[in-house]
Amino acid sequence: MRQYWRLLATYLKPQGRRTAVLGLLLLVSIALQLGALQILRQFIERASAGEPVSTLLWFARLFLVIALVTQVVNLAEVWLAENVGWTATNNLRNDLALHVLRLDASFHNAHTPDALIERVDGDVAKLGNFFSRFTVYVLGNALLGVGVLALLFRIDWRVGAALTLFAVLAIALINALRDVAVPTGWRSGNPAPGSLASSRSA
Repeated sequence: MRQYWRLLATYLKPQGRRTAVLGLLLLVSIALQLGALQILRQFIERASAGEPVSTLLWFARLFLVIALVTQVVNLAEVWLAENVGWTATNNLRNDLALHVLRLDASFHNAHTPDALIERVDGDVAKLGNFFSRFTVYVLGNALLGVGVLALLFRIDWRVGAALTLFAVLAIALINALRDVAVPTGWRSGNPAPGSLASSRSA
């Protein structure tokens, strides 16, 4: 994981302001989703208790407003994430191309131009999703999961504790399966994707 975080830090640090705004949008989106869940809970509880229709309609309107604002925030988040991702991959592509051009003639004799273009352009382009959506999918879902567990603890600590234990076991199982799925070539010393970050210093 250190390699991936180093790669992210190397190419997201120059975009510190936009990355900070992206993080803020992420937090706002999570807060809105948790708020929507609370409003939905209140609606169900009040409907079960026989509250007047006018009160239920107020909660329904509030839920719709929050859902609309959430969609707007998510749209801004996706646009900014894609912008940050494209900028980061372009910078990585420039650094990698410069690194390849500085290598000696023996390297260029051993690799055809089309293979180098595929490496510099095609492989780097695949990292666009890593730069643009990694934070949103991984960090965002992790924060959302923590928020949901906190709400469950607030409702009933036994339910919160049971689901927290389930989440911990699920994460441990996923990590164990990931270690099994890692190609043996990476363990034998071949460069992993995170090692591309070293091209900036090369």
